Amino acid sequence: MFKRILSAFLIAVILLSASCGDSGKSGDTPGESEQNQSPDQVEATETEAETGFKDNVPDTNYEGKEFRIRTIENANVHSDVDIEEQTGDTYFDSLYIRNRAIEERFNIKIVGNIAEDNGGEAKIIMAGEDAFDVASVRCTHALTMWEDHLVINIEDIPNIDLTKPYWSQSINESISLANQKYVAIGAFDMNVYDLTFCLLFNKNLAESFSLGNMYSLVDEGKFTTDKMSEQMQVVLADLNGDNKYDENDRWGYLAHTKNVLPNFWIAAGEKSIQKDENDLPYNNMVSDRFNSVFNKAFEITYDTGVYYNKISMDADIPSQARTMFAANQSLFLDATLFYIAALRDMEADFGILPYPKYDEAQDKYYSRVSYYWCCVIPVTNEDTEFTGAILEALNCESANSVVPAYYEIALKGKYSRDTESEQMLQLISDNRIVDIGDTTMCDKIRDNFMASLFASNKRDLASKLASVDKQLQKYIEKIPQKN
Repeated sequence: MFKRILSAFLIAVILLSASCGDSGKSGDTPGESEQNQSPDQVEATETEAETGFKDNVPDTNYEGKEFRIRTIENANVHSDVDIEEQTGDTYFDSLYIRNRAIEERFNIKIVGNIAEDNGGEAKIIMAGEDAFDVASVRCTHALTMWEDHLVINIEDIPNIDLTKPYWSQSINESISLANQKYVAIGAFDMNVYDLTFCLLFNKNLAESFSLGNMYSLVDEGKFTTDKMSEQMQVVLADLNGDNKYDENDRWGYLAHTKNVLPNFWIAAGEKSIQKDENDLPYNNMVSDRFNSVFNKAFEITYDTGVYYNKISMDADIPSQARTMFAANQSLFLDATLFYIAALRDMEADFGILPYPKYDEAQDKYYSRVSYYWCCVIPVTNEDTEFTGAILEALNCESANSVVPAYYEIALKGKYSRDTESEQMLQLISDNRIVDIGDTTMCDKIRDNFMASLFASNKRDLASKLASVDKQLQKYIEKIPQKN
């Protein structure tokens, strides 16, 4: 098995119900050396295992004040930030327990509002209306709102400490711009787990075709794109013998066309958009290695005939793809952690893997986080000290209660089929990557020409890049200057 340092979020897996309160008491505040540890590489200490993470927020009595959270409805993630009563569902009960603990600690009332996914938050702020303290919005909308000076940099909010291990330092470094953190991802943002990609494999097919121990391949660093290609070709079959391949046959790999390329380039440790020494974005799609990875994705899917691209693209993980996978009609299924639950009634056993390395020389496996929701603080907020205190406490309490419920109990205990998959889930979450070109610039890159190139099996990437540099320059010019 992999010898690895636990990431901060996944340390929280073992912390079943610890509270973030009483942080002002002697012995509760981490020492300087602990605070300076990398949040995504900090080891679980004995104290953390016993007491959970602690925040440094003063225990203030806010006399029943409402903390208003606006979020959006989306079929690919968990949208709820609060529930009215416990129902017996481990994950949703954890939301209830977290919120009631924060309400009791600060004497507040948490009010969640789920709105339509249409970017309406900006209009509310532009109208000068103080309608919410925090809004969880799409990453694309968050960027636009920041460019339009509608939100406050989260690092400038009182009581927020982004060095704490319940904030994801690696992800936040990847999404900052011009050395500014206009948004930040923490344990409160559970959609980042929902939108983490993985590969599901059909264990029946793997055993029937003697493909070996899939988990051992990962452990030994030998699960590469070439190995995956070899395995997919073995299972490809015209099941009904009609000399054509369609929804009635068996395939190697099923996925939404927009997700294939970014899944493979990120798995290879590449990004379409990198950042320079000034934390400004630049086009990495002209690099030799990116182009090698780009072409390899076509070679192992279209050139071998193992990819079925005519499924209905009705969701991030298409329903037809899920149905065919459950019917033993594909060896691999592209999936997010959220959609693993959709296969809980699948009779055939399946396992969970990271996407493959580009080659064995690659240092580790990387997993993609596609678009994400993040908390923004509107400029109409009249009490940022209060907002920062409660948001910080919610992130801490989420790491101690909601993340364990989601990951350890709901995902590991409820949906995955074996202990090896549990270990793969940890590996996947340990090495998550966010690519600006796949998220905040997805309308210009991923959902623009990348998705259409792959859907039509066209590989002339260079011709599509002519306009990217101009778009990037406009993108950079709109970045607000640091005060």
